[in-house]
Amino acid sequence: MPSKLDPDARTGDKLLRLFRKLLFDNRRHFLQDLARELNCSPQTVIRLMEQIESAVGIALEMGIDQRRRWYRLDPGEKGHLGLDFEELRFLTMCRQMAVGILPEQTLLRVDATIRRLAMHMADPHFQDQDDFAFYIKGRINYTPFAEDIERLVRAARTATVCRITYKAVGRAEARIHRFIPVRMAAMNNALYVLGGLLGESGLDVEYPGTLAVHRILHVELTADHVRYSREDDEHGGFGLPWHEPRTFRIRVAPSAADYVRERIWAANQTLEDCGDGGLILTLTTRSEPELRAWVRSFGEAAELLEDGESAARAPEDCPEKA
Repeated sequence: MPSKLDPDARTGDKLLRLFRKLLFDNRRHFLQDLARELNCSPQTVIRLMEQIESAVGIALEMGIDQRRRWYRLDPGEKGHLGLDFEELRFLTMCRQMAVGILPEQTLLRVDATIRRLAMHMADPHFQDQDDFAFYIKGRINYTPFAEDIERLVRAARTATVCRITYKAVGRAEARIHRFIPVRMAAMNNALYVLGGLLGESGLDVEYPGTLAVHRILHVELTADHVRYSREDDEHGGFGLPWHEPRTFRIRVAPSAADYVRERIWAANQTLEDCGDGGLILTLTTRSEPELRAWVRSFGEAAELLEDGESAARAPEDCPEKA
């Protein structure tokens, strides 16, 4: 009798792992793949499948695809976790995308959660699969800001006014702002908090505010509460909201036309092809300085065809300087 491939694994353990894999992932599972994952022979997998079939009956489906035997468990609905492996894969992809902006503490918690889900779905090595890779330029380390981020999120959920010690770009000294957070926003590998700036006293919001998280020195939650909304930042325009919407037309040279054409810069953008292979991009923005900086980044390959109105007074920290 040949020796077992995995002499330390009991049959009951393999049976449980196999059943859990079938239960939580109702795709077709091929015999050879299962044998490799369980570190046993195909004959052992067949015997285990016979035991499962005796318990679940016709819910266990099997067949042959290009001479490869497969098994599938159809319990009628998803497992009690409400997840399948494809959804877990998307969660892992989202985690990889967020590496550049989430603090290390948060990433560790996300990793632990994904690992627990993978264990429940009988695939403890799920995270070892590198299906996607994301490359980041000029990322900011938000690990030192984890506590401030938590306070800002808590303040936004409870409509709590904060006292924020903030050092704006180009300023030698920090200032204290009374600020009501509404939501966090991410752009260009940086985190911002959107909200409203209050006066030195009272609960009236004087104007909308957007603060860069990496320039916040301290966040203190106060006993004051005020309801404030920022629905105006959901217009889908170019960049973060700083002022009223303005529309611009940008002439893009043929050398940069494909790059611009392949991307969505604003929800309401329009593209007009030019005879020389270039294009005219029309879009709306609430951040004119940011748009101008973006156009300048193309050098001679892009130019504004018409300017909007002069920029209104905006909070002191502008993404153009971020």
